[in-house]
Amino acid sequence: MKRFMITLAVALLSFGSLKAQKIAYLNMQTVLDTLPETDSVRGQLYKYAGKLQQDLNDLGGEIEKAKSAYEAINADATASQVRKELLAKRYQNLVEEYQRTEQDAQKQLMEKEKEKMQPVYDLIKKSAGEVGKTKGYTLVLNNTNGMVLYNLNDADDITAQVVKYMLAKAPATTKPAGTK
Repeated sequence: MKRFMITLAVALLSFGSLKAQKIAYLNMQTVLDTLPETDSVRGQLYKYAGKLQQDLNDLGGEIEKAKSAYEAINADATASQVRKELLAKRYQNLVEEYQRTEQDAQKQLMEKEKEKMQPVYDLIKKSAGEVGKTKGYTLVLNNTNGMVLYNLNDADDITAQVVKYMLAKAPATTKPAGTK
């Protein structure tokens, strides 16, 4: 997506048009870090991640029990080979289940983050469009990763204006992220 936006911007600049393009940029991460909505979403994600971690911890406890049982029976010279193999297989299966569960948890957390953050991203996009439009810009780029390599005019950075716009639109009871 970022490469597409950059490619689009370069194409617009390269081919030119009869009307000059006026391009602004903003740092999306700075906007996110300032918004109260982001703190709320991050809190929800933190709780969700805690639940996923607890599931992994529970499964880790089962693995430790299976490992202890295997080590105990393996040390017992009178135990049957079949019993040893069954406990080894159980331990191996639990380790594999843990790995699958960990991967699934990471995937679920990423999906939950995308789901919860999408309305915030949409709000930023809309606000950037509104601010850009009022300032006469035809394109607003996300500069979170420092992709604007050279800019003659710092006024083209509309990050602060977007934050101000969004905070003005927010209910009066909310405060920017990181404030007390």
